[in-house]
Amino acid sequence: MGMPQPWALSLLLALLPRTWGAETRPPLLYHLTAVSNPASGLPSFWATGWLGPQQYLSYNSLRQEAEPCGAWMWENQVSWYWEKETVDLKSKQELFLKALEALEAHISGQEGNFILQGLLGCELAPDNSSLPTATFALNGENFMEFNPSIGNWSGEWPETEIVGNLWMKQPEVARMESEFLLTSCPERLLSHLERGLQYLEWKEPPSMRLKARPSNSGSSILSCAAFSFYPPELKLRFLRSGLAAGPGNCSVGPNGDGSFHALSLLEVKTGDERHYQCQVEHTGLLQPLTVGLDAPAKSSVPVVGIILGFLVVIVAAAGGVLLWNRMHSGLPAPWLSLSGDDSGDLLPGGNLPPEADPQSANALPAIS
Repeated sequence: MGMPQPWALSLLLALLPRTWGAETRPPLLYHLTAVSNPASGLPSFWATGWLGPQQYLSYNSLRQEAEPCGAWMWENQVSWYWEKETVDLKSKQELFLKALEALEAHISGQEGNFILQGLLGCELAPDNSSLPTATFALNGENFMEFNPSIGNWSGEWPETEIVGNLWMKQPEVARMESEFLLTSCPERLLSHLERGLQYLEWKEPPSMRLKARPSNSGSSILSCAAFSFYPPELKLRFLRSGLAAGPGNCSVGPNGDGSFHALSLLEVKTGDERHYQCQVEHTGLLQPLTVGLDAPAKSSVPVVGIILGFLVVIVAAAGGVLLWNRMHSGLPAPWLSLSGDDSGDLLPGGNLPPEADPQSANALPAIS
């Protein structure tokens, strides 16, 4: 990814269901997830930080370090900032994992795993004071809220009492959470807006690739993939001998580094593959970019960068696709339900474009 340049802020901030004008500012939100029995090699806790529609932070229990995402890697923050984020998230990791242990001890005989999630953060009032958010979910359902003004966790579930009492036994926990929501969070949000407002206007053009593979029906499947772009709005379409051949079956999702990927599939007659091209339109491009079969186009992201980006997805994007889809759809909370051995499905392997998945060819457009 190259150093971003300033552009029109209003175009980008239209991503969320709400819009931010001159008198309003984006919220700062942390999405936290912990699972009781993660699969081997997967984290038991992870967190993503969001400034409005942009992921700016990632953390997981394997790396034990808060790291900037996307254009926020270039933000000129104070030297201790990311150390402070790491310390705070390690503390929340300990709270969440101990809460899962308490739930497992009290709720015996329940099959499957537990997933505990939290959405914590703030918006800025006109006087720059905090409008806090602190809500929690267990196995995909809201079960608890925290009121920072009185330092109390509340809810109607029996599990609320288990977790709330556990945390209330440690007076410093309520004090630190209240301080974070009412003081630290608005201070961090103001700092980001002062030091990195231009990064909310970040534009990164996509890298492109067009591939073909045989389908089960005897035809061929063309897959047009766009890598490492921002903002997420783009237009993919197939061309046949230079003429429009339709958009294909297209999907867009977030990577773990703040950028996005897209994949469009089209079923064509075997032998016709070389007649097709893929074209993309994106605000980061001065003009549409067209690629032919197996001909990766030049862009600001080299192939090595693409590979590294996908490795970042595997380790650091846990929960990102969930939160982005929820925000993009205007749904009320980014919660996931979980049963049995589904914990691997929460993790970012599903973020990758499904080029190699034979099932991804289902429901493709008809052969042209």
